[in-house]
Amino acid sequence: MIVPEEQRHLATGSRPGEEPGGVGTITVLARGGSEARKVLDRCRSVLAVILDNSGPEWPTMEEWRSLLPEWFVAASGPERSREDAERWLAWWRTLGPADQARAESEQQWTLADWLYWMEPFERQWFWWDAEIGGDGTLRVTVEVPGWPAALGALDWLLRAAGAAEVVHEEASPA
Repeated sequence: MIVPEEQRHLATGSRPGEEPGGVGTITVLARGGSEARKVLDRCRSVLAVILDNSGPEWPTMEEWRSLLPEWFVAASGPERSREDAERWLAWWRTLGPADQARAESEQQWTLADWLYWMEPFERQWFWWDAEIGGDGTLRVTVEVPGWPAALGALDWLLRAAGAAEVVHEEASPA
């Protein structure tokens, strides 16, 4: 998806009858935590900054710290040394699959790690639409160019914005 189209999707959602590209869409549910409207508004504010700065010159880490909303920068985990990252990975590998998934979902992403996955050539999802259900669940639909797609950066964005739980639904083919 090209940046102007994603900006339109971020602001107003998909148009009636509009078909996604790639292999289709996947819906991510954000539940609990802050109110859904606040989570949605926060996600949009962060992604607007990313899209506005996705040109040929990717900003430096210091520039990103001043461009991104302060709440998002503050929610990100501290940058880790290589030794700390290796120690965490070694511990994570001792866990069973369920505990690994829980540990990952509780882990704060560093700003550098999150920005890496938001770089234009690394991103594997693009904002398609969002709605708030009657039960207060935020449903974010993203277009994915291929499957499987790395959605961890989206999950972190939702959690940093206030979602207590993030769940992926089945992919919908294009």
